[in-house]
Amino acid sequence: MGNHIYIAMPVMALLAILQSSVLSRFPILGVVPQLLFIVALAWGIVRGLEEGVIWAFIAGICVDLFSITPLGLSSVAFMAGVGAPLLLQQALPPRRLLVAMVMAALGTLIYLIVYIVGLRLFGFSTPLNGLAGLLPMIGLHAVLIVPVYVLIDSFLRTFRPRR
Repeated sequence: MGNHIYIAMPVMALLAILQSSVLSRFPILGVVPQLLFIVALAWGIVRGLEEGVIWAFIAGICVDLFSITPLGLSSVAFMAGVGAPLLLQQALPPRRLLVAMVMAALGTLIYLIVYIVGLRLFGFSTPLNGLAGLLPMIGLHAVLIVPVYVLIDSFLRTFRPRR
């Protein structure tokens, strides 16, 4: 395991606190973006599938610590939502912003499906007619991935230049 895990743990913990305390008070288009999911996906786009899935696992645990859902459900949903688009990344053009946006939309859709199915399996009631209200989250994540991706890419280029 690389040194990135030592970065992932405090970053995701701080983002979970920020998301649960600040972002939940200011929804955008009626939804609260999953900032931890976006960061994990952007990290995976830049650094690869293995690191992206590890960041998604850590992000999911941090999210679950601030919610009433079963511990680990967000991790499974995040890992599915990050892993599936990153597997498709090899077939797509390398590191383009439009590709990142498509991957964020696809990953968010997969994350939401896995999360809702998991909630229903654990006995939480989720109205199926409210699923159309989650479409703004897909578009919002597709837009928010751009600044996060650019920030992570420039951070890694500055502190870890390629040889």
